[in-house]
Amino acid sequence: MSKLLPNQRHEAILTTLQQQGRVLAVEMAERLNTTEATIRRDLRQLAAQNLCKRIYGGALAPTPATGPIGERLHLSGDEKQALALAALALIEEGQVIFLDAGSTHLYLADLLPADQRLTVVTNALSIAAKMLERPGIRTILIGGELDADIGGCVDAKAVQEIDGFHFDIAFTGICAYDPASGFSALNYQDAQFKKYLLTRSGNVAVLCTGDKLNTYAPYSFLPANRVDYLVTPPGRHPQLEQQVTHSGGKVLYSDSSIGE
Repeated sequence: MSKLLPNQRHEAILTTLQQQGRVLAVEMAERLNTTEATIRRDLRQLAAQNLCKRIYGGALAPTPATGPIGERLHLSGDEKQALALAALALIEEGQVIFLDAGSTHLYLADLLPADQRLTVVTNALSIAAKMLERPGIRTILIGGELDADIGGCVDAKAVQEIDGFHFDIAFTGICAYDPASGFSALNYQDAQFKKYLLTRSGNVAVLCTGDKLNTYAPYSFLPANRVDYLVTPPGRHPQLEQQVTHSGGKVLYSDSSIGE
């Protein structure tokens, strides 16, 4: 293979990131018939353009764009709806459920059965408002300062207010997943809130859209082997599924035909 120009290498790196979510410098150097130092230099240049996130030995695809929940709600809406439908299999009568702030959980809130004596606790005003439309479900909104980007409260007051709960199952929001660091968040306070939430939860469920896989966020809070239930589109990430099931967790697949 002849030497490639820098823009050709960059295109090959970005294509690999799009397909696999991550690149390793040593593997890419061998594939493109160049040196590892050259690939590391290419990755630095791409990271400076926010086209990837550097990690030790390589790079990850950038975290999907975020914004207020109203803007996120319709991004990958069919996929989120399918995840929410699959997650209904985890709901049992009389449970105390925590719904973390997030657009996918807003879809789930809209589907919860109203005749099973459920108690829903949430830190998200949008989810609490949705529950007002569901008489028969007891709803508890925990307080604190609302963060528009997160879509809920994650400050010290919010942490304090979940102290007295024991949740049968907590549906925990995620920003990114990487095999080495597990699930992570973009916001430090959000990650700290989620860490404490895990200590109050008998079971932890993650609804993971495909765009969160092999992406980067700086604050890790949940290793994959701590997840009891992973709800994900089929065939997106066998390594994540293996990490979950190896530790006794269960994988539920969403119906990929929804929305077609």
